[in-house]
Amino acid sequence: MSYNAKVYKVFIASPDDVRKEREIVRSVIMRWNAINAESKKIVLLPVGWETHAAPETGKTAQEYINEEVLDKCDILIGIFWTKLGSPTKTAKSGTVEEIQRHITEHKLAMLYFSTKEIPNDVDVKQLKLVRSFKEEIRNKSLYGEFLDERDLENKLYSHLEIKIAEGKFRPTWDSDILARIQNDDELVAEINNHFPLVARNLLKNIIDECRSDEVWNAIIKKLSKSPADLRESLIFMAKRGAFRHKAYEAGYNALAKCSQVDFGNFMSTLYSINKYEFYDIYNKGLLEDSPFTTKLLELISKDVFYGGGEEEE
Repeated sequence: MSYNAKVYKVFIASPDDVRKEREIVRSVIMRWNAINAESKKIVLLPVGWETHAAPETGKTAQEYINEEVLDKCDILIGIFWTKLGSPTKTAKSGTVEEIQRHITEHKLAMLYFSTKEIPNDVDVKQLKLVRSFKEEIRNKSLYGEFLDERDLENKLYSHLEIKIAEGKFRPTWDSDILARIQNDDELVAEINNHFPLVARNLLKNIIDECRSDEVWNAIIKKLSKSPADLRESLIFMAKRGAFRHKAYEAGYNALAKCSQVDFGNFMSTLYSINKYEFYDIYNKGLLEDSPFTTKLLELISKDVFYGGGEEEE
């Protein structure tokens, strides 16, 4: 019998030395679906470049994987053992680039490192790269380790259960669903249960709608948990000329408090969009004088528009 369910795409990222582990991830996902999909109305769809990528000219292989496969996924599971992979234009390997790109969008990433015995013919250089990457992320995130294939199977299934119970599985397209909610109280409750990226996309979808203060406050509160998303949302509003929008003033005040770096970046962009609005905010004293903002402050001091410096002929 058919039933409605949310489908979450799970991207499997790894070098080629863990092919067996990749199949285990697929097996665990399908087992979870068989047991839970109907009762929880959730389906996990395993995705990988080898099964979902198609030939195309005009892009590098990694660019195609990023844009046509990875970006359409909601969750990433990364696995490492003895190899990091081949370097790309922007990262130490294709797998690392995928992880970094996914995390930048504030999507859920679950990383695992194998601790099983190292083979005698291991590529020492690659092994060092894996260990260096592992150390690099040690203080940035929580990762898992597994002794063998059975250990990975047990831990991954358990971790999927935990993340789903925590509500961490949220598709990025949820913003389209939220935008259709007409009851503002219901919308506020949904915003509180989603990632900042969803709030950022929702803001773009409903920017021209008449919504309650509670809705805009909920969006700004959620975006404050991710200064980069809040910054990009403010830039989006500035480009649209939405300077009198209820969320705009609350947004830049919140950004100034949670991240002066992102606030400085926002102000730098606003300077090129609308100087009147830039100086209106600047005169409120929200921008702190720091090494990061020195260049911007020097520009202001020389700006004829602001009353400093000499106008060039």
